[in-house]
Amino acid sequence: MNYLEAYDKKTGTLVIEYPLPDLDLRTLKKFLGIEDGIEIYGHDVTSEQAAELGKHISDPFVVDEDCDYQVGFYRQ
Repeated sequence: MNYLEAYDKKTGTLVIEYPLPDLDLRTLKKFLGIEDGIEIYGHDVTSEQAAELGKHISDPFVVDEDCDYQVGFYRQ
């Protein structure tokens, strides 16, 4: 499963992970502009991209300007 991760801008500490269960790897890479064959484990996203990805999170989601966002690609 892939996750939207929020990191505190001041400390760089992971604050929270939001699962993205309905976004498969190919769709997520296409959204982020990553070629399908490239192996990647994390990718920075803008606040706008985070807001768009937030539409796929089951919990309420609001972009926190105190955080930097990254998509974490996890293999199971």
